Order: sequence, then structure tokens, then C-alpha cells
Amino acid sequence: MPQKIRMWEVTPENTLTEITTGGISLEERLEDWLESDISMLDDNLLVIGRQVRTPFGGFIDLLCLDTAGDTVVVELKKGKTPREVTAQALDYASWVKDLSLERIKEIAADYSKLDGSLEAAFASRFDQQLPDPLNLNHRSLIVAEQMDDSTERIVRYLSDMNVPVNVATVQHFKDSNGREMLAQVFLVEPEVAAAKEQATSKGRSRATLETLQAVADETGIGELYRRVRNGVTGVLVANATAEYAGYSWKLDGGRSRAVLAIGATPAEGGGLWFRVHATRLADYLGKTLEELREWLPIDIEDYAVSGWVVMFPEETDNPIGWQGAFHTVEEVDKFINRLRAAAGH
Repeated sequence: MPQKIRMWEVTPENTLTEITTGGISLEERLEDWLESDISMLDDNLLVIGRQVRTPFGGFIDLLCLDTAGDTVVVELKKGKTPREVTAQALDYASWVKDLSLERIKEIAADYSKLDGSLEAAFASRFDQQLPDPLNLNHRSLIVAEQMDDSTERIVRYLSDMNVPVNVATVQHFKDSNGREMLAQVFLVEPEVAAAKEQATSKGRSRATLETLQAVADETGIGELYRRVRNGVTGVLVANATAEYAGYSWKLDGGRSRAVLAIGATPAEGGGLWFRVHATRLADYLGKTLEELREWLPIDIEDYAVSGWVVMFPEETDNPIGWQGAFHTVEEVDKFINRLRAAAGH
């Protein structure tokens, strides 16, 4: 059944006033909004092209890369029928899946709103290097103001067949003071869609938080890894590399900065190894370095984070980084509890 989003305002008198949907044509403005801040769909997307021409005459509304370096087609319904927009998104995906690194760079170079080269823009957005290889997987995201029964049936069927496509319903609201708001909901929960994509990637898959968890379980640090992973959920934004899980602090405008990494294999002396950009994390949490250090095991060592500062020269000189290992559940819980409390969670 198509999902209808409703919103209410809690008044000073502790009563509820329903906020009505705005009387505008959302689709005329939505592409601009998404281009300016794609994080309203996904925190882990970077727009690399708008109205990207395909060899068969069509134009992809927005082409993105995610933190894994995989391509994401974002297609707005724009008055098309359910069959038209779904077929169009799949048609574009059939082309996007084979894009080479060189072609992706060409598309990015033609996109005037990208901040510098693709490598620089990716590093600025995700605080990590552009993956190599690129575009091992792909997915499509259809964005609509309203979703009808036909669209839901088609997309749910494709999702059940493990075709990487999803629908985001976005609706516009305006309150009595004229303030505009957007609300969005996915047809298929992103976590479910990601799991299906990973299960059917036919050997083209990358490391995920789940595969790193499996490695940690096999190497005897699974519980420590799991407690950190679960504990930072909702506070930091996660991404996975082949060897570790990286966690970033989300900034305004959809940007993020890496502040923590944890490994899936034991530290040299045993335990769950970690690295923390102490200067960033302390600043974001409003804490001193001395306060932050008390949250961590006593045997931490200095870790050079100068490479991150070259990437973001606006940051403070001589930043402090630490590395070490959590050996016990108590050490992990101390860090997690204080992190969440400082972040207001």
C-alpha cells in the first residue's frame, strides 16, 4: 500500500496541530534540493553528475558515488508513469554498471558543482581516498512525491529478486508560520536493500561492516568489535574498508570527518585496535584532549594524522591522534558510554 506521510506540530499548550502538505509542485524543486544536499536521501552519497547523457539518448537526473565507490542512479519520477520511471532507472543502471574509472572521472570533470577533481571531492566528502577499483556494484533509487500501488508492486518484486532498486517517497510540508519541511521514507529499508545487494554481488563485493564482524569473530575479538560498532550507531557515520571500520562525525551540509577506526584483526599485543583523531573528536564533542584521553585505555600511543590535515588544510595545526587497543569489555563500555553522553545520546 502506498505510504502517506503525516506530520504534527506540538503546540505550547501541549496539543497537536497537523501540518498540511505544501501547495507546490515538489518535483520542480526537488532535484535542486537533492543536488545541494543529497544527504537527505543517504549520508553516504556524493553527487558527481546531473542530467548525465547516456549513449541511448536518456539523461540520468543525478549520478552519485557512495563511500564504497559504487555508482548510484537517482531518478525522479517527474510525472512519468510507474512503468516508465522504473524501466528508465533500470535502463540507466544497465549502462552505469559498466562505467570505467576513466569514464566516471570524465563525467565528474564535466560537473561544474564538484569541488575540484573527483579524488579531491571524494576525499573532502568522505574523509577517505577514492577506492580502487571503482564501481564494483551499483544501485538505483527512484524518488517520487507519491508512490502508487503499481510502483510498489514492481519495486518490491525487483527487490525480492535482488535487483538493486529502491523508492524514496519525499513529501513537502508547510506549517502555519510558513516554514517549509521535507519528510522521506524508503519503500525497502536501506539496510535490507544493502544486505540483498551484498548477497548477490557475484564476487564483486567489497568489505562491509558485517564481513568485518565475521573476521573479528573468527579472530577472537568479535564481542569487543560488536560493542564498539553498536555503541557508536546513531552518533557516528560508518563505512568499511578491507581491514577496518571507519567512523565519521557528520557536519552541516552533509559533509563528514573521520574520527575513529577500529580493526577486525587483533592488535599486535592482542585486543581490538583503534585509532582516533583526538583533536577533531574533542572539538566536535566540546571536550578537552585531557578529558578525551581519560575515556581510553592508559597505554595509548601518539598516532600521526598529518595526512588528514593535508586533505583538510582549514583544520588546526599539529593535530593530535592516538592509537591503542581495547582489551576488555569494561574499557569499551567506558569509552562508548562517555562518547554517547557527550554527544547527547
